[in-house]
Formats: sequence, C-alpha cells, structure tokens
Amino acid sequence: MRKLALVLGLGLVVLLASAPLLAHHGEANYDTDKVVSVKGTVSGFEFINPHTLITLDVKNEKGEIEKWNCEARSPGMLVRVGGWDKNTLKPGDVITVSGYRAKNGSPVMRLQKITLADGTVKDNL
Repeated sequence: MRKLALVLGLGLVVLLASAPLLAHHGEANYDTDKVVSVKGTVSGFEFINPHTLITLDVKNEKGEIEKWNCEARSPGMLVRVGGWDKNTLKPGDVITVSGYRAKNGSPVMRLQKITLADGTVKDNL
C-alpha cells in the first residue's frame, strides 16, 4: 500500500511540475479569428527546437522595413509533415507568409502557410 501511495504521489508531482511546459503551446497571444498575409525577404531561418523561427524583412505601408518574427512548429514535425530541412529557406528568399498575428499588433505571427517564390505552398506549419 505504501509503494502504491509513493508511486501515485510521485506521478502527481511530475504532472504538476510539467504543467507550465505545456502552457506555452497555446495560441492565446494570437488573434486566431483573422488570418493575415505578408510578403517579405527572409533575413533569418532558425531550424531549432522548440519552434522553427523565420525572420522576414517586410515593407510596410510607409515603405519602411519591419522585422517580422514568424513561428512555426518544431523542426521534427516540419520534417515529418513537409519534408523540411535546415536549408529549406535561405536569407534573401522572397516568401509570403500567412497566419495569426499577435493580438498586441506587433509584427509577430504564428504561421499557418508559406508560399515560396516559385509558387510552392507549404502548410501545416
């Protein structure tokens, strides 16, 4: 009986300790009611865990360059669902990204789809 209580207690501690790790995967920071699209030039591509990050230079309405940070799934998931690798995007590539913009209006996006310069569409991001 003591062994069972110890195992259950340990399991509860592990579950409670891991809850904060699961929390960051939500989309609470993004406006999921509206998909926005922007076209820009890749200035950075980080194919790293926990999320792949694409940095784009995008011209705004005033003709000024804005740095957009676009977050996609983990590299492992992108490899499995889309055949991605660390060379899929390179600085200088012109792409169009679509996804959910940050609720606070900052140039941050949770990616849903990318259209490459040749017209190839990558989704399930």
